[in-house]
Amino acid sequence: MTGTIAEVMFPADTFALQRTLQTLDTTRFDIEQVVAHSRNRLLPFVWAGTSDREAVESALLTDDSVRNFQLIAEFDTECLYQLEWVAKIDALVQILVEEQGAILTATGKKDTWKLRILFGDHDALARTYEHCETQGIDLEINTIQEFTQKRTGQFGLTQSQRQTLQLAHDRGYYSVPRETSAKMLAGELGVTHQSLSERLRRGHENLVKNTLAGGR
Repeated sequence: MTGTIAEVMFPADTFALQRTLQTLDTTRFDIEQVVAHSRNRLLPFVWAGTSDREAVESALLTDDSVRNFQLIAEFDTECLYQLEWVAKIDALVQILVEEQGAILTATGKKDTWKLRILFGDHDALARTYEHCETQGIDLEINTIQEFTQKRTGQFGLTQSQRQTLQLAHDRGYYSVPRETSAKMLAGELGVTHQSLSERLRRGHENLVKNTLAGGR
């Protein structure tokens, strides 16, 4: 049995922060993690990618999906909040808790939320979809990927990509000035220069996708 990763989308009006996302249409919101305050009350930590704290809090105050919020930390270009959602949002998160689904990334911008969720198996994903339909939550599944160790490891890297990136770092390929060349790395790995370039390019893409582009 293998796990299943689903990339899904929710319209903001069926999930959370619809008014906030519409008001701050250039601001990106990332869910850091969700903490269980009690059996029926979950509190998410959410990053707001903006330095305009006043605008964020003004939007949150008028957002009918937010029961309460608290500023946790403030930086030059980001603010971290702990939110208390209304019951409709809690219902979705409770479904994920019951099916032991883990939210890997969750990003909201404009009128849409995009989530990557890891389930124990495909049946858990199917049950979650059915539960969302019952609750009136519009869940759209974009992609489904079987999660196995052979496919990817941490940050979406394959074993060969991880090995290549690690060797490039160890040999000073990323140093300024560089302490080795792509040709020397290819020779040490026993691959062609083209294969090395492809591994580095895809490895860099996966790192960006699963860290910076995918949220925290």
